[in-house]
Amino acid sequence: MRILDKYITKEFLRYYFLFLLLFVAIFVLTDFFISMGSLRKEASILQVIFYYILQIPYLLVILSPFSTIISSLFTISYLCSTNQLQAIQINRISAKRAVLPLFTAGLIISFSTFFLDNTIVYRVNQISFKIKQRNFTQISKAKVQRNIFVAIPPEYVLYIRELDLKKKIVNDVLIYKNSPPTLICAKEGRWTKGVWILYQGRNYILTDEPKGEFFKKKIISITKKPEYFTRTYFPPERMNISELAHYIGEYTRSGFNTGEFETELQFKISSPFANFILMLLVIPLGIILGWRGKGASFALGLLISFGYYELTALFKTMGKTGVVEPFFAAWIANIVFIIAGAYSIYKME
Repeated sequence: MRILDKYITKEFLRYYFLFLLLFVAIFVLTDFFISMGSLRKEASILQVIFYYILQIPYLLVILSPFSTIISSLFTISYLCSTNQLQAIQINRISAKRAVLPLFTAGLIISFSTFFLDNTIVYRVNQISFKIKQRNFTQISKAKVQRNIFVAIPPEYVLYIRELDLKKKIVNDVLIYKNSPPTLICAKEGRWTKGVWILYQGRNYILTDEPKGEFFKKKIISITKKPEYFTRTYFPPERMNISELAHYIGEYTRSGFNTGEFETELQFKISSPFANFILMLLVIPLGIILGWRGKGASFALGLLISFGYYELTALFKTMGKTGVVEPFFAAWIANIVFIIAGAYSIYKME
């Protein structure tokens, strides 16, 4: 049985890496041609090339389920078309036992992508995001931004009329601090040696009888850099579990809505296991349709993949808007496919 397991696993991995590299190449080339028009004039060609190289780990993770599904179907199709699966069954080895190496490989891939997404991929995403800011106009940060409203959990809420990133200056800033309730108005603020210094303003203590005092210069305990206040931020879907949990903790203490972050956190946990869960359904179907060839297998794989991702996209939106609890939003699609897969395996000869 070990020889058979190794043989089937080898066939599966051969298809898996082939399709994974193919899908990554297609996505990279497509994004490159789409993004060519948004390149800045001063963009570095070497940095742009490096940016797309850094996209590969992220694409490997998100495209892995597609490759897993189609590779499973191609492996089953190959075994059926060459009558190897029939020969295995003649030797009194059930089809369920024969495809066990595929399920094992899918489970290992699920845990591997989960680990990669929260370690290497997260770090690479941070680097690639900074490179994109410098070289692509679509998310490049303007030197001056206006009318910025931002929260700094757990204590501060700020309104900034104007922010000059190059000079590291804010003009006409309004700051609310919740403990103790305080309102600070300042004409100007400067980022100097790791702290913010406000100039020409008033400090109001919001008690039953509000008291205000004028100040020419005031240091406040906000250590966020000027870039923190820009409208460009690191996307939650590219964070890891630890970073998302940190944001959730900060925003919860401040009383802000954390639905978006909680939903992304749950999807960070559930999404990698699509590699294994979808196998539960496609492998039994692959055995049924194996004689129809690789074309039918490829079409079936794409159909199931898009069906799964459309369902998860729907529930992700519902989770972020609060219609469904984040945990259920992330796991409903998986549960549906687990049930369908378990039934298909039960019926599989």
